[in-house]
Amino acid sequence: MKILHRKYAFLILILFTLLFTGCAREEKVSKLPSRITIGVSFASLNSTTGRFIREAMEDLKERDNVELILLDADENEEREKENLERLLQEKVDAIIIQPVKSKNEELKEILKEIEKKNIPLVAMDRIIEDTKLDAYLTSNSFRVGVEQAKYLAQQMEEQGKVLILKGDKDDNVAIEISAGNLEILRKNQKIDIVSEEWHQEWSADLAEKTVRKTLEKHPDLKGILANNSDMAMAAVKVLKEKNLTGQVITVGADATREACLAIAREEHDADVDKMPYVLGMVSFKVACYLARQEPWEYDTVVKNGEHEVRVKVTPIMLIDKYNLIAMRDRWPELNKYIKTVK
Repeated sequence: MKILHRKYAFLILILFTLLFTGCAREEKVSKLPSRITIGVSFASLNSTTGRFIREAMEDLKERDNVELILLDADENEEREKENLERLLQEKVDAIIIQPVKSKNEELKEILKEIEKKNIPLVAMDRIIEDTKLDAYLTSNSFRVGVEQAKYLAQQMEEQGKVLILKGDKDDNVAIEISAGNLEILRKNQKIDIVSEEWHQEWSADLAEKTVRKTLEKHPDLKGILANNSDMAMAAVKVLKEKNLTGQVITVGADATREACLAIAREEHDADVDKMPYVLGMVSFKVACYLARQEPWEYDTVVKNGEHEVRVKVTPIMLIDKYNLIAMRDRWPELNKYIKTVK
């Protein structure tokens, strides 16, 4: 590999040796496996998630004798369709798609064409609803929501008013994170969820408006849960303006550079790392097994419309000021805040 994140080294070793069948056999073979081509359509290559997923795949491609075709939808549904059409023309052996949205009627025909040509189709990060998929690779979004809410409840001493900033209502990741939040918070009668709002296309600008509106009605707000880091940073921005930093607990998800730096500056309390490098690595490996018609181990099977889809779940980790050092390899800027290692 060109670059190996040290914090993932042991985890990667476990994943390679335990989570997939055939790994031990593959290591014993001295020659490279058969050459294959894998096409990947990213929702956005410039996002935090997209950059590290790409890095993982490029780190592994020579070892696995894979030609990669990486395409960027740039959060545009029409471009996403064009990406899939191009990958069909390239006659790839497998396709990985990080969908722009879980629901996209425009993709139906091209997805049927992919199925007709028996090209393995892997959904990564979020599922494509009511679609035949050979695999779905994702972090446990429900668990993300659970971990967020547990942390918030503890920091609030199990009482107070809470705002939940949800992502796009048509995105299964937003739905599952929010469900995890509610699973924990609704069990506590002393925690009052004063508002839970959806935000189209995960808009941070809309989330900022929601925070301002909620604080006007509830100036004694104690906690904000956000489905992603960008919306959490919108909340942090408003709290700083109103001199409420430290009075309102904020928790996000994605552990972006901005979110981690905000934790280091004690402007933000916690964020969930979805480990995008590991997600990219596992997605790549599953696509290789499917392209070569080799067995692979999955965690569960989910109903997706009339289809059943095999799912592999990748790990997550909640990050706060006490374990922020785990992110220093990903975000070197943190080193100026982290003076010593204990």
